[in-house]
Amino acid sequence: MKRLLKHPIHLFLLFAALCYSSIALAQAEIIKGKVTAQSDNGPLPGTTVAVKSTGKKVVTDANGNYQIEAGNNDMLVFTSVGFITREIPVSGKTTVNAVLASAITNLEEVVVVGYGTQKKKDITGAVASVDRKRLEDLPNTNFAQALQGAVAGVSIDQSSAGAEGNSNDIQIRGSNSITASNTPLIVLDGIIYNGSISDINPTDIESIEVLKDASSAAIYGSRGSNGVILITTKKGTRGKPTITYDGFYGIQHYANLPDMMSPEEFYQFKQTREPGVITASEQAVYSSKNFPNWADLVTRTGQRTQHSLGVSGGSENTRYYLSGTYLGVKGIAINDDFKRVSTRVNVESNVTKWLTFGTNTQLSYNNRSGLPATFAGEYGAFTFNPLTTAYNPDGSPTIYPWPEDTFFANPLAPTLASNDDETYKVLTNNYLNIDLPFIKGLSYRLNTGIEYTSREQKTYYGMNTRTGVQNKGSLGTRNNLENNLLIENILNYNRTFGKHTISFTGLYSYQYDVNKADTLDATGFPNDVLTYYQANVALSALPAAGYTKETLISQMARINYSYDSRYLLTLTGRRDGFSGFGENYKYGFFPSVALGWNISNEKFFNTKWVSNLKLRLSYGSNGNQAVGAYRTLAAMLERSYVNGSSTAPGYIPKTLANPNLRWETTNTANLGVDFGLLNGRIQGSLDVYSARTHDLLLKRLISSVHGSSSIVQNLGKTANKGLDLSLNSINMKTESGFSWNSNATFAFVRNKILDLYGDGKNDTLNTWFIGQPINVNFDYIYAGVWQLDEATEAAKYNAKPGYAKVVDLNHDGLINPRDKTIIGSRQPDFIWGLGNTFAYKNFTFYVFMQGVQGTSRSNPLLIDDVNSGVRYNTVKKNWWTPDNPTNEYYANVVGANTAPAHIFQSDSYLRVKDISFSYDIPQKVLRDIHVNKLRVYVNARNLFTITKWTGMDPELTDQKGIPLQKEFIFGLNIGL
Repeated sequence: MKRLLKHPIHLFLLFAALCYSSIALAQAEIIKGKVTAQSDNGPLPGTTVAVKSTGKKVVTDANGNYQIEAGNNDMLVFTSVGFITREIPVSGKTTVNAVLASAITNLEEVVVVGYGTQKKKDITGAVASVDRKRLEDLPNTNFAQALQGAVAGVSIDQSSAGAEGNSNDIQIRGSNSITASNTPLIVLDGIIYNGSISDINPTDIESIEVLKDASSAAIYGSRGSNGVILITTKKGTRGKPTITYDGFYGIQHYANLPDMMSPEEFYQFKQTREPGVITASEQAVYSSKNFPNWADLVTRTGQRTQHSLGVSGGSENTRYYLSGTYLGVKGIAINDDFKRVSTRVNVESNVTKWLTFGTNTQLSYNNRSGLPATFAGEYGAFTFNPLTTAYNPDGSPTIYPWPEDTFFANPLAPTLASNDDETYKVLTNNYLNIDLPFIKGLSYRLNTGIEYTSREQKTYYGMNTRTGVQNKGSLGTRNNLENNLLIENILNYNRTFGKHTISFTGLYSYQYDVNKADTLDATGFPNDVLTYYQANVALSALPAAGYTKETLISQMARINYSYDSRYLLTLTGRRDGFSGFGENYKYGFFPSVALGWNISNEKFFNTKWVSNLKLRLSYGSNGNQAVGAYRTLAAMLERSYVNGSSTAPGYIPKTLANPNLRWETTNTANLGVDFGLLNGRIQGSLDVYSARTHDLLLKRLISSVHGSSSIVQNLGKTANKGLDLSLNSINMKTESGFSWNSNATFAFVRNKILDLYGDGKNDTLNTWFIGQPINVNFDYIYAGVWQLDEATEAAKYNAKPGYAKVVDLNHDGLINPRDKTIIGSRQPDFIWGLGNTFAYKNFTFYVFMQGVQGTSRSNPLLIDDVNSGVRYNTVKKNWWTPDNPTNEYYANVVGANTAPAHIFQSDSYLRVKDISFSYDIPQKVLRDIHVNKLRVYVNARNLFTITKWTGMDPELTDQKGIPLQKEFIFGLNIGL
């Protein structure tokens, strides 16, 4: 099996052969026609006309005329920006004309809202959809890359770089919780998803909706307070089979590296700090001029390639979508590799007129084997001593690059370790839908979901590494098994009575999550031959095991009412019972109400320049489940003791029981408006909201007489207020076939702590302050450098000219923690995204930018340990000297920054995230080669960034880790 997985091209060839054998060719004819606008009967140039079953497309000319090849039973799909998409069957005709109605937001479009769908015009909550261009036309490794900057109110920070690209911090409308997770709930094809975002193949995604307010997210009860991301995968359509291929190849380079000192500069830097401390090996390297460039040694030109083959189609009663995808990434860090092989089978079949069966199933294999070189930490390459030796004379990496200081391991050492890291995942959603005959409009759905994940990790450091030498070989194994089961019983009722439309959704569900873990750490082996297959001969072995099980039982009811598509009402209530909650609070109830008014549907509304206007108002409660398994129970800590000549197991108290521990609750009010202007040229939505969260989980200090010094309780309160704005516009559209469209998002949130422990006091140790955002910068104020003429004043603080000047905030003549204060925060003033699409005939140019404004933080690359000798390299700085009395950076002398004071910088940025240029081969050429679609494109990602930040990258958390990569991709889309 593994041999087959290592050669995925074999899978694709077999898959293609099977798919091709199922294709039944149908006779096609040339269909002609004209597309006009309903409002003035004028022609609609630039309208896309597609054959639904094959994906074949053409564009109408300046007079609205088109010509396309289609079968007698095919369906033609007419799409034009600012107009409602229309489907017309060919039905044996050779001329098919289409009249399109204007639609500012395509109000008849159906979107997923959780446990069902709704038309856009009937939605009362704050629900946003991701621009399809970011899903379909960009080579994303995971769906978070498509979300960044594309949905107002959704913040995505790439916390670290790497081949897998799954280190993304996703937040919807800021942080509600202080200690619990602020990550939104992810629902994939109606099933709660618990895995890594890199396990979801973005090529299979049809749509992404984001539920932002309490009304829309209340249906997920105790897990909805951080918002919900709904992901729907592709489904089949009726018609002959369609084969699609999507593939790309890209190269990666680091976007930016810190400007570290050269070996010669480091030598002088060290001599200045402590003359005469250069060691013999450092001097030998310096004299030989054979310096290692550690940044070059641990990086490479990265590569990313993907091949995806899909087949979709269906008969009158059965529709299917099948796909297989291989993704291979060699990151810019040496030995940082990631491979993913996934298959998807989505099938829906109408067994009878009243019974429908379906499955949405994904099987995936991820291979993360191999440890990358060390970038950050004590042995990190960027700060590693450049007067060291990387390789032995035989070409092998040195065990001790700095022989006199054996504390340091070679940054290349992890690449020598034997490492296997493989994950197998099964994710399946199987359902039955029954239209109950005794009540018209009533249906029952049985929804089941299984997520099964098995991950096996093995690592062995041999005698060619520092870890291996010091431990006579070091072995570590980790086996994790996650098994999640969901069963949902859903009752739906939908009826229209004259101008009244009512729908009801009722839910009863059961879910359990089981996690098992087995670990083994061992040292002391006779040799390295058997690597991690020799634990039985280890001198020391420490096995461990873990098990957790969580159960959730839920009931939910939702009522939607509409009168004449003008007045809308949504009532939702969900009750969740969770095994992790305390004995006295096993169940929580989460209600919401939402109102909508389609003003533009009123008879009195007759404003020509406003074609759509809807007001929305909602209020409701959501929960953050937060409480981990067994956290409400008293726990013991293992503490073995000596009993005679042997060791016996013993236990001491670790935590106290708390039967009152429960969920965190967020109450949110949302006022929104959806609008359309200038007959469809501008469309958008504006939401303002206010959220208050209470019963936050915090540790309260208690007397240690209880056997524990703290207990977790529901104590704190926070508040969020903000605004989300989304705009879509048709800036230009000419008869010659040129168009320019824009998509923009803008959002801000103001977060603050209302209360912590009920006593009105701050928690300075954790840097939590009432009335301030959760994440603030709390430190000394760096005020430059003491100058020669300030020697007397500096002496009062045990400082000298050239030392860091720290503000004595309380004027007590001392520099101590009482002088620390809040210096900005991690909360942005606003975040934004802007996409522009320029199209001319078959050419399309797309550029997308996103940014964060108003944040600041300490730059770790500007911190030098000047309180000891020089062991690490640092970035170049304008150090103070008597001959260079700068106020920018203190002197390179021991004790120059004893506080220490950190230097804070703005890490706001503007980033050109994506630039894409594509060309669709004309239909007249494709007909000759019997291809329905052929698109070629080039894409550049992370091309450049505008920022005042002088570290590695303003977005990355670790400024000494793997650098952010810029990427250049060449891609191909084929449809048969």
